[in-house]
Amino acid sequence: MKRNIGPLILLAALAALAVVGTAGANHQVKSPVKGSFRYCSDPTFPPMESTTTAGKPTGFDIDMANAIGKFWKVKANFVQTAFPGLLPALSAKKCNMVISGIFITPDRVKSFPAVSYMKTHRALVVQAGNPKKIKGPNDLSGKLVAVQAGTKYEEYLKALNDQFKSSGRPQFTLQSYPGDTDAVAQLLIGRADAVLTQDTSGAFQKQAHPGKLALAYLFPETDSFGIYYRPSDKKMGAALRTVIKQLKKNGTLKKIAAKHQIPVSDVK
Repeated sequence: MKRNIGPLILLAALAALAVVGTAGANHQVKSPVKGSFRYCSDPTFPPMESTTTAGKPTGFDIDMANAIGKFWKVKANFVQTAFPGLLPALSAKKCNMVISGIFITPDRVKSFPAVSYMKTHRALVVQAGNPKKIKGPNDLSGKLVAVQAGTKYEEYLKALNDQFKSSGRPQFTLQSYPGDTDAVAQLLIGRADAVLTQDTSGAFQKQAHPGKLALAYLFPETDSFGIYYRPSDKKMGAALRTVIKQLKKNGTLKKIAAKHQIPVSDVK
């Protein structure tokens, strides 16, 4: 019997260590909120977020928010917010975070930290056959360009127009609309020559309107979509970094990306 005491003690010690390890793991993924969290989102940017005909939010970001809630064992509540008001709503505590296909940019992170979850490229979408022969940003000179208002796309296009003006080239007519889909609608009816959006949205719109649209140019630079939270909410930031890491590791984000026909490489 005495010779069995050593192994038994060792097994007990290992079991105790396993319990401690499990407790540590559970502590790392503990929800920073109780019961539920609210996330602000503008459902005008499919396939990231949009609404069904019945008004129900749908898209990659919606599924990801629900996956975060499931991982934390709390409910994810959608708070519809116009794109320009997303970060102000976060500041006013109308939501705990912003999940809305919003870029991580230096000016934004000065006020709100963000956790990256997807990398993509900007794209110029045109009519099928590219009748205006738009092969890049320089070809927008003298054209009609549509874009979603309040976005970094709009800021970029305004700056590009300024460059055209300073160099003596014809400027393009910039038309801004409430949603990305609204901008694409102008392209479909011939009231715009190009739309600046994301490759994810461009692919979705091409699928939604077979034979009517094309991707004329894919920008080489990579953008990152991020989840924004308040700087004072450090627990939220730590929890978001952990849950996104886990959702990538266990394949959840890849499954959601495949569901919405987004390249799984974007969420590696």
